[in-house]
Amino acid sequence: MPAPGVVKPVLDAVTAIAPATAIFVIGQILTRFVLEPIQEQARTVGRIAFCLLAYADLDPESHKIERLDEASRALRELAAQLRASRRVIPGYHLLSLLRCVVNKRVLLESSAALIHWSDDVYNGNTRAYRQRLAELLKVPGLDLVEPHVHPTSDADDLTDDEDETPAYTHRNICTLLAQDAPRSMAA
Repeated sequence: MPAPGVVKPVLDAVTAIAPATAIFVIGQILTRFVLEPIQEQARTVGRIAFCLLAYADLDPESHKIERLDEASRALRELAAQLRASRRVIPGYHLLSLLRCVVNKRVLLESSAALIHWSDDVYNGNTRAYRQRLAELLKVPGLDLVEPHVHPTSDADDLTDDEDETPAYTHRNICTLLAQDAPRSMAA
C-alpha cells in the first residue's frame, strides 16, 4: 500500500496536468482542422486576386501557347482548390453565416468563372469572367489597372494638348485609399 504522503502530491500533479493537456489537445484540433483550412481558403482567394492582375493582359495573339497553357492550368488549379476548401472546413454552413469563409454560392460561382476563364484564355474573351470574379470575391482596385482608351481617330480631336497618361494616375493616394475604405470611414 502506497504511503499517504506520496499519493497526495501525485494526485495533485495529475489533476493539474490533465486539464492543461486536454486544453492543449483541443487547441491543436481546432487549429489543424478549422483555422488552418480557413486560412488556406483565404490564401486561395489571395492567389485568385493575384491571377486577376497577373493574367489580365494575356492575349492569344501576342503570347506564346506555353504562357497560355500555364495560365489555364493555374486557373483550373485555383478553381479546384476553392471547391475543395468547402469540403475540408468542418461546419462550413455555420462559418459562412458568420462570414468566416466564402459563401457557398459565391464559392461555386467563382469556381465556375475560373474554369470558364481557363477555357477562354485561348480565344481572348476573358474580361467578363475576370470582372465577375473581382465582384464575387470583392477584389478592389482592378478598375484602376485597365489602361485609358484613346480615341482611334485623331480627326475628331481638336485639342493639341491631349494627356497620354492613364486615367487612374490623376488620382491621389487619398482618393484611392478612400475608395477601398468602408463607407463609415470614407465620409
